[in-house]
Amino acid sequence: MDHRLSQARALIRASRFAAAIRLLEPVADWPAAASLLAGAYRRDARYADCIRLVEGHGADIQMLYEKAMSLLAQSDAQAALAAFDALLELDPGRAAAWFGGHGPALELAGPDAALDRLAQASACVGANGKYHAYAYGLLRLIGRHQQAADLFARELADHPRRRPLADGIDALMGHLAADCRVFGVSASLLRHGLACATRPGLVLEFGVRRGTSITHLAHAAGQMVHGFDSFEGLPEDWGSEQGGVLTTDAQLPAVPDNVALHAGWFDQTLPAFLDLHPGPVRLVNIDSDIYSSARFVLFALADRIGPGTIVVFDEMIGNRTWADDEYRAFGEFVAVHGIRWRVIAMSPATKQVAVQILEGGA
Repeated sequence: MDHRLSQARALIRASRFAAAIRLLEPVADWPAAASLLAGAYRRDARYADCIRLVEGHGADIQMLYEKAMSLLAQSDAQAALAAFDALLELDPGRAAAWFGGHGPALELAGPDAALDRLAQASACVGANGKYHAYAYGLLRLIGRHQQAADLFARELADHPRRRPLADGIDALMGHLAADCRVFGVSASLLRHGLACATRPGLVLEFGVRRGTSITHLAHAAGQMVHGFDSFEGLPEDWGSEQGGVLTTDAQLPAVPDNVALHAGWFDQTLPAFLDLHPGPVRLVNIDSDIYSSARFVLFALADRIGPGTIVVFDEMIGNRTWADDEYRAFGEFVAVHGIRWRVIAMSPATKQVAVQILEGGA
């Protein structure tokens, strides 16, 4: 058993979650295996499986954390916040639980509640210094600039490794709409993007994986939603991750009836799709992470994106390599096509940014 658990831990560290799950499922009745399996399910975006496992096994603290994180990934703010609070009753010094609850708290109770949880997280022994960047970003976005400046000088200025999120938000501040919204969970930002999309047309997602975000889009779009994914993972290395991570082993997810999935690499599926589907783009959700994929999608859609289109980037900010990924691809796209744009919504907690096209393009 110890050897199996060691193998599973090594696979999880290598982001080979599906392989770890195959190793752990036959021994899920063992408490140590169940805890590892819950984490593997969550990291493999099998959130419902994680929640079922935790609820059926009598959970340790780590399993309760995996359940809370899975509820958060599903954008169930109320249930996620309750799960984080239940965990904190057992372990009030768990910084990650205070931090995990700040997005749902923002959603349900507003920025002061979120800032309080971030402060509690940062005060815990051994807390991640990057938590300060989340507080800084939220303060900036709600207009508390002096508080943000003070926090930056105290906790971020001399710590560049803490700053990717703060730097990304700073880079976008000049493009913020006056009524830019700040969200704490993914689905709320996606719904807001659809509500702000004034250009009728296609709703597209690039990077479907297990279907979580495309399901949210489908429930709110009132039309067909088209999802594109190789279902074989990333096509190349990304940061510390190797190409092939985030694979579903070519398994397509269950999705609502108004979703059509297009399996294959983007350069193989998108041109043929566009030949068969004329007309503009209403909203595109770019969840492909890496620069080359985001750039290909944007330039392929150049004659479909125009005033009123909403472009959502799932990880434009927050990652160590943010400036070289979706942010860079979008910067090159708008420069080439003379596009004027503004940020209508942001979620530091989830790294999402929603952009509205104002002028230029198609």
